[in-house]
Amino acid sequence: MTFFCFLFIHFAAAAEYIDGRIRLVINEKIGRFSLHFMVDMASEEYQPLFMSGDPRTSFLSIMINNRNYKMGESPAFKTTLGGTPSNPALIFESSFLKVTEDFSFVRAGSSSLSNGVQITITLFNKGEKPVDAGIRFLIDTTLGEKNPPHFVTNARELNSETLITGTSSDRYWISRNSQLVLMGSIDGRNRPDSVHFANWKRLNDAPWKVSYMQGRNFNMPPHSIDDSAVAYYYEPALIPRGGSRTVAIILSGDVAGSFVQNVPAYSAGPRNVAANEGSRGSPSADISGIIRESTSTARNEGVSNSIRSDLITLRELAARLNDYISSGTAISDEDLDAIGLLLSRIRSKYDLP
Repeated sequence: MTFFCFLFIHFAAAAEYIDGRIRLVINEKIGRFSLHFMVDMASEEYQPLFMSGDPRTSFLSIMINNRNYKMGESPAFKTTLGGTPSNPALIFESSFLKVTEDFSFVRAGSSSLSNGVQITITLFNKGEKPVDAGIRFLIDTTLGEKNPPHFVTNARELNSETLITGTSSDRYWISRNSQLVLMGSIDGRNRPDSVHFANWKRLNDAPWKVSYMQGRNFNMPPHSIDDSAVAYYYEPALIPRGGSRTVAIILSGDVAGSFVQNVPAYSAGPRNVAANEGSRGSPSADISGIIRESTSTARNEGVSNSIRSDLITLRELAARLNDYISSGTAISDEDLDAIGLLLSRIRSKYDLP
C-alpha cells in the first residue's frame, strides 16, 4: 500500500519527495540529502532521521587512485539532480568519473507504507585507463546522542567507538531516541568492507579513514561532545575503462514503540561489482520478503503513469481489505491510520469529495 507525492521547492535548490512516511530532501546546490520520518500520521508531523540542520555533515566521498574527492564540494565534479520524480538521483560528473547516487523508496519490515530509502551508488569509469576506486558514505547521526547507547545492532550495544568488519555477525545498526528509530543496513551481497562508529569530527576531518581506537568515547574536546556518526567503507577496487562499480545502503525509520517487530533483516541487496556495465550500473536487488520496493519506485513518468501507480495502490488496498474480511483478522491501529492517510491524500490529489 503506497502513495507517492513529489514537490519541488525553488529554495536553496532543494527538491522534496514524499512517499508513505518518508520525506527525502535533496539539495542539488551542495550535493547532499536528508531524510525525515512521519512520526504522527494524523498531523503529518515529520522529524529528521539524522542531522538535517546542516546537511553538509553527512556526505559521500570517493577515493580515486589514492586521491579523495568529497561529492558536492570537489571542484573536479559537477553536481546535477537527475533520475525521475519517483526515483531521483544526485549525479556527480568529472572528466574521468561519473558518480550516481540513486534513491528508491522501500518498505522495511512489516510497515504498511514506505519507511525508508535504498541508496544505490554507482561509479562509472569515463576515462581511458582503469582506476582504483573506493567509496565512503558518512552519516551524521543524532538520535542516540542524548540517551545512550548511541547505537545497537542485532548482536550488541555500541557504547564506544566500534569497527564492524565483513566477518562480524552484525546485520544492521539502530540509532534511536524516545520517539524515533533510524536503521541502517550492514548485511547483504554488497556488504561494506567495514562500518566505523566513531566521533563525527574524527571521521569528518579524515580524508579517508581514521585509525580505530577500541573503547574510545564519542567525544573530541573541546567542541565535539557525544557527537557520534557512522561511516561505511568500500575499499578501493579496480574499475576497468568503461566499467562500473555499484553498492547499495538501506536507511529506514520507525516510531520507537514499534521498531522491534519492524526491524528489517537486511540479507541481500545490489551487488558490489567492478565490471563492464552501463553508466547507471545494473544492481541486482533481491530483497523480496524483507524489503518490499514500493510501487512508486518504478521508473514512471507523466500523469498517466502517476494515475496507473495510484490505481495499482488502490487495488493492493482492496486486496488487503478482502484478506482482512475473509480471515476475520482485526485491523491494527497503524494500518487504519495508514489507510486513512492514503485515502485522504488520493482524494486531495484528484479533488474528490
